[in-house]
Amino acid sequence: MLAWRYLDDPLPDLAYFRENQSDFFYPPSEQWFVFGYGDVASLFHDLRLSADRMKGFIDAAPEEVREDLRKVAPYLEMFMLFKGDPDHARMRKFLHRGFNIEAVRKLKGQIQEATDELLDRVQNQGQFDVCGDFAFLLPAYVLSDFLGVHKGDRDRVVQWSVDFIDFFNHIPITVDATQRMVESASEMVEYTKGLLAERRREPRDDFLGVLASAEAEEGSLTEEEIVANAMLLLLAGHVAVRNLIGNVVYLLLIHPDQFSKLQADPELLHNAIEETLRYEPPVTLIPRIALKDFDLHGNTIHEGQTVQLSIASANRDAAHFPDPDRFDISRKPGRYLSFGFGPHGCLGAPLTKEEARIALGTLFRRMPGIRLDESKEIEWYRNTANRGPITLPLIFGAP
Repeated sequence: MLAWRYLDDPLPDLAYFRENQSDFFYPPSEQWFVFGYGDVASLFHDLRLSADRMKGFIDAAPEEVREDLRKVAPYLEMFMLFKGDPDHARMRKFLHRGFNIEAVRKLKGQIQEATDELLDRVQNQGQFDVCGDFAFLLPAYVLSDFLGVHKGDRDRVVQWSVDFIDFFNHIPITVDATQRMVESASEMVEYTKGLLAERRREPRDDFLGVLASAEAEEGSLTEEEIVANAMLLLLAGHVAVRNLIGNVVYLLLIHPDQFSKLQADPELLHNAIEETLRYEPPVTLIPRIALKDFDLHGNTIHEGQTVQLSIASANRDAAHFPDPDRFDISRKPGRYLSFGFGPHGCLGAPLTKEEARIALGTLFRRMPGIRLDESKEIEWYRNTANRGPITLPLIFGAP
């Protein structure tokens, strides 16, 4: 059955379905699951599928909080992630200005500064939690700098992000998670509108400043669309980066032969990040909604049904990745699907990789002798759509 009893290790189940039933309907949730690389990549492009799934979140929320949720739903529905063309193409064109290679290059110094600030706090301790003390806070700090948030307000950004993640990633949706998300969304709307007003008075070249400067152009984003997609950044750009950094560290430490390769040749860090994205993607499943009935390998997917595209399975497809269950940082990077594929491919992929590269390179340089603290438990964030450590206690220094 598809309801994995052991989320800690779904890979045997994924392999079974990929090899024996690559598209599978699960009646209890009325959802299709697709496992093969070719099908997953193709369906990311398929115009018969929609990314708009906000209505499903509203319907799934407890009845007593649906009215509260509808107050902020207009902003959530403006997430580029949920839009189809022509709105998606229009929004992506303008949002890309804040995410292009030049914009990421300008952010390198701020990423390095935030990395050093967090590592300075633990440098003299000889032990720390690389996720709780570092990988969890770093992307929130970087996103704060990226958006142009005042440094004194970064802790507010952390809390907003946590509340958004708890609402969108926990099943079933709870009253508490909905109330906290609605409150945080309302606060962030007002705060971001204030920042946009500042940018109009005093232009800057941060993300919000770039978008504010384009407001007079034809087809540009409305103020509400800018605010909405600032929220999306906190949802998509926080926990995935924490998962990625934590997964790289954990996989290297439990594969000492691979860690030795990296220590001998630090240039392999790029490959280590790429291989981790393939081998243990931080986001494992992305849903789409069928816009019409269509056939897939003799099965009929009906209009309105959810189709779950399994990234974790596709990335282990032996037809595209030789010896896919081996973690090998010497592997030539391939076209994994960890950032999606096609028109909805993750706009923030370059920023995510740059954060990981700077964070991990600095971590391994500043914390020699790093190793797992075996006296403490590792806590995992693992559900059907996310994989990564919440806590990863480490020791560093001479054994």
